[in-house]
Parts: sequence; C-alpha cells; structure tokens
Amino acid sequence: MLEVNRVDQCFRTGFWMRKTQVLHDVTLSIPKKSVFGFLGANGAGKTTLIHLIVGLKRQTRGWVKIAGYEAHTPQAKARVGYLPERPYFYEHLTGQEFLFYVGALSGMDHSQVQAKIPQIFSRVGLSNANRLELRRYSKGMLQRIGLAQAILHDPEFLVLDEPMSGLDPVGRKEIRDLLVQLASEGKTIFFSSHIIPDVEAICDQVAMIEKGRLIGCGPIGQFLAMGKVQTEIAFKGVSLSEVEKFTDFESIRQIPDGIRAMVSSQEAVSRALALLLRARAQILWVTPVRPSLESFFEKEVSHG
Repeated sequence: MLEVNRVDQCFRTGFWMRKTQVLHDVTLSIPKKSVFGFLGANGAGKTTLIHLIVGLKRQTRGWVKIAGYEAHTPQAKARVGYLPERPYFYEHLTGQEFLFYVGALSGMDHSQVQAKIPQIFSRVGLSNANRLELRRYSKGMLQRIGLAQAILHDPEFLVLDEPMSGLDPVGRKEIRDLLVQLASEGKTIFFSSHIIPDVEAICDQVAMIEKGRLIGCGPIGQFLAMGKVQTEIAFKGVSLSEVEKFTDFESIRQIPDGIRAMVSSQEAVSRALALLLRARAQILWVTPVRPSLESFFEKEVSHG
C-alpha cells in the first residue's frame, strides 16, 4: 500500500535560510490490510514523514508511493483518509454540518453523506453529538470527529497522526477497537504515536524513528524477540536479608504481599524456586515478563 524509498527532507530556516535536514534516507514498506505503528519522540520526524505520505509536501530526495501512485497525485490522495496531529475545525458548524463539508471536499454528494452520517457518528462514539456545534465539543470529542471525517469517504488507507491524543483511557480503548475493526474490514492503517502501549496493542508491524533516521522497521514480534526475557517470582515467608543471599535474583524489592524478585533464565527460575521452597517460602506467583517496545526503543535511542 505504501512505499517510501530513500527519502530525505530538508528545510531552510532562520534569517540566513540555512539548510536543515529533517529526514535521512528513510525507507519503509507497508503491506495492504496491515496496522502499522510509527513510533518516535516529539520532534523525531514523524509528522514530517506523514506530510510527505499524504502529499502536503514534496520530499527533497527519493519517492513516496501509495498503491503505486506518487503520493502528491490525485490518484493517491483519493485513497487516503487523514487525521492530522492538530486538526483545525470550523467551530460554528455542527458535527453533522462539518461532515457534509468534508464529504463535499472528497467528492461525495449530499445524499451519500446523509446516508453515512448515522453510521459514522455511531462508530466514533458521537451519536448524541451530531447536531452539537463543534465549539462545544471537548478535546476528546474533537479527536473523534477528526477520525470520523477521515473514514467518511471509505478510504482504503488511513493515515492518523497521534489519533489517541486527548482521549481518556476508555476513549483510547474504544478508538483502538475501532482501528482493529477497520483493519478487519480490509483497511490499511498507518498511525504515529509516542504512546507505546497503544502501538503494542493493535499493530502487526512497526517502525521507529529517532532524529530523522529509522532505527528499526518490521513485524512487531521481531522487536519483542530481541529483548531480554525475564521471570518475576513473588513470595512471602522469607526475610529480605535471607533473600539477598540468593545469587540468581537480578533485582529484589518488597511489595505489600511479600517480596518480588526477577530472574533472567529458566535455569535460574528452577534454582530460585528450589531454594525458596527449601526455605519454606510461600510462592505467590511466577510470571514471565516479556520485553516491551518501550524497552527496545529506549535501548536504541541510548545507543544512538
């Protein structure tokens, strides 16, 4: 669906219009019907690349294609639904009037928009707000109406810049569920975020960017498999001073129910459990702790 090939992006800034390079040799590919997460800190280059993908800017070098078409062409733009990080809304319009407006911009006629409005408002959780003026929408409601306009014309490729911004935990879960549903209907979804758990929850592929350079790209399992696998053992009935003598424990800390310790291998788990049982400890739980994208991202950034 999306191909980004050896893309550089430069801007001229300041009084002397000095050349600043924002993206460096970025290459990535997104298959159809996938959910692709784009991770990076604020200022890493996420929004700049998104502007190239949706055709708002032209890259300095390389090319960006959507379904085989150059991103700036009408053929590519017709396939895209876009939610900017900071969308602008005409606050005097109601939610319904706003969708009529953006529907007309995307080439839909009045009857098409009218037929889709109840379904769209229901999907984004705004069924009771369609006749409410946008100036009376909360930040979370504005984010939802922004997503509504992105999916209104039934695009095959959704590009969402920080779609969970401004949402409470319940709202974030509802939007995650909606994105999963859209993916199951055959949509390809590309969204940026600095909230790593949202990416882990729904994405099957991910890219990470730092200072305008990709530091990783591929299936999400590929990144998680590279991390250190640990096991958490919680227990009680043994003093902290006695536990500190166990050499297999990498970290130890007290919790309200007892003591929690981390070990790093299956052999260490077996040895630690044998020692604890010998010391008449009561085992509360033994839980594998899988690596997270956050730990991988932090490691890569610190090495950079």
